[in-house]
Formats: sequence, structure tokens, C-alpha cells
Amino acid sequence: MLSESRGKEKVLEVARALELDIVLGRLYPRERLVEEHLVKRFASTRHVIRQALNELEGAGLLVRETNKGTAVCEYSAEEVNQLYQMREFVERQAALLIPLPISAANVLQLQAICARHAQAIEESDMLKVVAANKEFHQVLFRLCGNNFLADVIDDMAKKSNLVRFTIGTDFALLKQARDEHFQILAALQGRDNARLAEICVQHIQPSRLMYLQKRGHRI
Repeated sequence: MLSESRGKEKVLEVARALELDIVLGRLYPRERLVEEHLVKRFASTRHVIRQALNELEGAGLLVRETNKGTAVCEYSAEEVNQLYQMREFVERQAALLIPLPISAANVLQLQAICARHAQAIEESDMLKVVAANKEFHQVLFRLCGNNFLADVIDDMAKKSNLVRFTIGTDFALLKQARDEHFQILAALQGRDNARLAEICVQHIQPSRLMYLQKRGHRI
């Protein structure tokens, strides 16, 4: 029987592996995940597998349906557009509230995250790319000073995980995201909140458009 600490490590290991499968497109929207198969694949227990699936469900990547089991999420075109309409609204508002220019300490913190994100892209390490991207936006929007607003943004970002992962290993779009992070950082050192807000809103569009295009929806 696994110790508590080893059990948590195993859950994280399984969750990361499945997350990477989704990031790289090895698992498709609506694809079913069968517990028995996962138990064999990871040489683990049902308890660990279920905990890992819970983690990914909480991250907005999986959905559980009564009498159908667990599957990779899929959004309709209308749902995607509504979700991103909400993201645009809250992220623009947060950007407008950030006191500019930000402190030198905050600049250094964001520079370090940008560097990790860029390095992960060069190394094609998608889990690190995803982690650094998440950290960048969390730190960025906490600067607005309104933790309730920042919490809403975190929740919207979580719901957008599946859409954002559509970019996958498209190197051109990853490089574009990297460059836009540095543009955001430059704007944070200026005094134009309207420009900062516009960069932030435009930054989230490529993943939405890619998701819709891959599913044959009109843009």
C-alpha cells in the first residue's frame, strides 16, 4: 500500500501524464477515459486514478457524465465565444486597475517567469510551458489589487484550459505568446493602462480562434 506522500506523488504523476496527452493532442475532445485501462497503464490503483481524474476535472480538462464515465471536455462554438467574452471583460478591467508603472521587484519577478516560459518553449517542454504561462497570468492580474477579481480571472483561465491547449506544440503560436508576454511586461513599466488592457485582450485570442478552426466552426 502506498504511503500518503507517495500516493500524492503518484496522483500528480498520473495527472501530469494525462495533461501532457491532452496538450499534445494524443487525447481528443470527447474521448473516454476508462479507469481499468489507466490502472494498467500506470500500474496504479483505482483510488490514485480517480484522484488524478478529479485533479484534471478541476482544471477544466475532463468532464464526468452520469452513466457515461469520464471524457475529455469539448466546448461548442457558442460556449467558447461566451467564455472568452467573459475573459475579455474581466481581464481588461483588471489591466485597467493595475497601478503603473509596477515596482522593480514585480518587474524582476515577471522577467524571471518570462525567461522560464521562453526556455520551456525552446526545449519543447509543454508542461513547463503551461506552468510558466499560468504563473505569469496569475502574478500579472494579482497586481490589480482586487483579489476577488483576480479569483474570477483564475477561474475563467481554468475553464479555458482545454481551449488554450489547442495551440499545443504549434511553435509559431507559442513564440507569439512568448513575445506578447514581453510586450505586456513592457507595458507594465509604462503608464498607459489602456494599451496594457488591449495587449492583454488580444493575447488570449489565438487559442480561441485555433480551437474553433480545428473544429470546423466559422470564425
